[in-house]
Amino acid sequence: MNKKFTPKILSCAVKAALLVTMSHAVANDDQQQVTEATKVTESTEVAQVDQDEHARIEHIQVTSRNQSESIDKIPVSVISLSSDEMKKANMQNINDVAEGTIGFSMEKTFGRQSDIPVIRGVSWIPGYGTQKASYFIDGIYYDGSLQSLPMDLVERIEIIKGPQSALYGRRTFSGAINIVTAKPTEQLSGYVSGTIGSYGNEKLGAGVSLPVNDWFALRASVAADNYDGNWENSKQGGPDIGGEKSNSQMLGLYFKPSANTNLDINVIRNETDDEHAPFMRLANDANPKTDLNCYLDTSPYFCGKVPTDLPINIGGVLNNSEYGLRGERTHFSLNLNHAFDFGTLTYMAGYNKYDIESGIDQTYTGAEQVFDFGFFTGGPMFGPATEWHSLSEDNNQEYNHEVRFKSSALDYRLTWSLGAYLWHSEKNTTDRNKADIIEDNFALMGMVSYDFTDDFKLSLEVRNSTDKIESDVYNQLVQTPEYADLDNKFNSTTTRLIAEYELSSDTMVYITRSEGNSPAGFNGALGLPAELVVIEEEEMLMYEAGIKSTLLDNQLYVSAAIYNMDWNNQQLTDTYLVPGGATPISYTANAGKTEINGLEVELKYLFNDYFDVDVGYALTKAKFVELFDSNQCKLILGPGTAPNRNCVTPEEIREFGSVKGNTPPQVPEHEATLGLNFKAPLTKTFELYARADMNYDSTRYAHVHNLAETGSRTLVNLNIGVSDGMWNVSAWMKNVLDDDTPTYIFRYIDTQSVGFSERAFPIAPSRGREMGITASYSF
Repeated sequence: MNKKFTPKILSCAVKAALLVTMSHAVANDDQQQVTEATKVTESTEVAQVDQDEHARIEHIQVTSRNQSESIDKIPVSVISLSSDEMKKANMQNINDVAEGTIGFSMEKTFGRQSDIPVIRGVSWIPGYGTQKASYFIDGIYYDGSLQSLPMDLVERIEIIKGPQSALYGRRTFSGAINIVTAKPTEQLSGYVSGTIGSYGNEKLGAGVSLPVNDWFALRASVAADNYDGNWENSKQGGPDIGGEKSNSQMLGLYFKPSANTNLDINVIRNETDDEHAPFMRLANDANPKTDLNCYLDTSPYFCGKVPTDLPINIGGVLNNSEYGLRGERTHFSLNLNHAFDFGTLTYMAGYNKYDIESGIDQTYTGAEQVFDFGFFTGGPMFGPATEWHSLSEDNNQEYNHEVRFKSSALDYRLTWSLGAYLWHSEKNTTDRNKADIIEDNFALMGMVSYDFTDDFKLSLEVRNSTDKIESDVYNQLVQTPEYADLDNKFNSTTTRLIAEYELSSDTMVYITRSEGNSPAGFNGALGLPAELVVIEEEEMLMYEAGIKSTLLDNQLYVSAAIYNMDWNNQQLTDTYLVPGGATPISYTANAGKTEINGLEVELKYLFNDYFDVDVGYALTKAKFVELFDSNQCKLILGPGTAPNRNCVTPEEIREFGSVKGNTPPQVPEHEATLGLNFKAPLTKTFELYARADMNYDSTRYAHVHNLAETGSRTLVNLNIGVSDGMWNVSAWMKNVLDDDTPTYIFRYIDTQSVGFSERAFPIAPSRGREMGITASYSF
């Protein structure tokens, strides 16, 4: 990516929009209708102006349980943000959404190819184990990252917290993120928007909605964005880092052949061209600021808050153009609904394909040579780092089908549904640490709900799933006599039981018991002993109690929940030391049990027609109940020397490797959000609006040892603008305080140390203070 290149068409479009906006305000100020000027639509828990009395909260309808429900009446924890609300808060991507919500966090790890969506303290290490929370677009599974998906497509985002395996199936171990796309309008409409900001932040989007006739409509949109990054690569002659570039196209076809039938077809294509992700590196480099500072006599480590002003050195082996991420994703979905007199039949189908080429400097220090284990037999100490600068391709495609029939009986007191689900995935890779894999999942599911009284209801959801995994690793493993009978099919049954009670028309309480499962699998790296290849399925059991209430004559809304989660067979990373001194292998192990207790509180208060406030707080107490880690043992005893290595036997690891009571990595204990909203008439046609957000996360640990940590983070964002319902111009500033807390740290090996005996810590820096202007016109 060329940082010096600035798309002239984008700059001209935004400047033109600003000029036309100003002239439009002067020329048409007296011609606009006052009703258009004062109309404000805020679809998610936002004030609806009542001219006769005062502002009132209006609750949005959500579809988190595959049915339309008011968010204040749904008996699960859901956060829903509308497109209008996201625009007012200047949320430009899914990361911005995560920053502004509680109980849900997400950070970029290795750029826009690896998300870590953490819901209620359930985290994972990218590349090891399975993702714990999955994405859906209009309820249909989306395989891949949402980092580069433009917000122009979105009508609202629903974040459903807690295990959703009984409803959504695989990989919703801790929750689900559902993107609801905008539907066509009844009249011809469209928009054009543009953004110019710091560090080459440029965006351009356009879309149109066209009702062709009474039974057919279409919606299409395009978007492009560019970001140059605000980091410098200190590696002489190295590649540019941190830049991001993408473009997206969307086409939606909407058919209504009869009053009882709807057919929606969507195609979304997304292309990315990103530079190598920026990483600082903390290790023993003869620099007191960066040196490891604890366990120096056994296995040197870093304890405390990591520094944030270290140099970045990336590259040196591959061609500069090969570093980074280049990818293309295509998502196709079909949603058919037909209402009979006796029920509703739903058929959903999805297809995802993505091709990715990535070039990564896995030394994270621009090293062109690394320690060579031949040194122990008389060879040189260092050799070429060719294998540590990887260039790989991943070609993945998957499809899914779901059919569901829903009906009711007994004067609608009894509601039930039955369905079936089929998913097939093929993943091919040239990455030596992964394996080609074919996965199949088949599930049968059902739901029954009964209203015992007008106020009390019980619901039960059940899903039985079978996963089948085929790979070269499995085929090799079953050739071993000890594992000849090993099955590659994994069966699970998950349930969710919900009891809900309406204390009044404005207040409801609920209790849920839900189960989650995270798919099993096989480690793909070559060279692992047979007993380390199998990854068992993770299991989750959650109990939750909550209350949702609208008070003070619809001026205050409160949602609160407490929960307990037991997480068994936890998938974590470990390191296998290959006999003979070859490169150590990282792999996934079922190593732990975790208990998570939490509290979440959200409220919205409307002071008057002009000012309201959003407040959120989450307490997440996640602790290992049982985990024995060989690396923890080595911190206590040291690694030893061959042939008398320490921390090899189970007895040693159990005695010296316990991290019971520690917090899982990447989980903040405290999260808090504060949003202040203001709006008021500016002229007869224009409205002034402003929003200030403060988002706080407490520290996150790099790994299970709870030694290296990020420190707490406080992000302050501002957005102020004017709008007449058609034209909109806003000026914004993100990270006003220029908080430099790292977004991600992980435990690694120091490739420059003898025998890779010392640790290093790659640190992903945060984006600094940014400001810009966004302008749009809609009709």
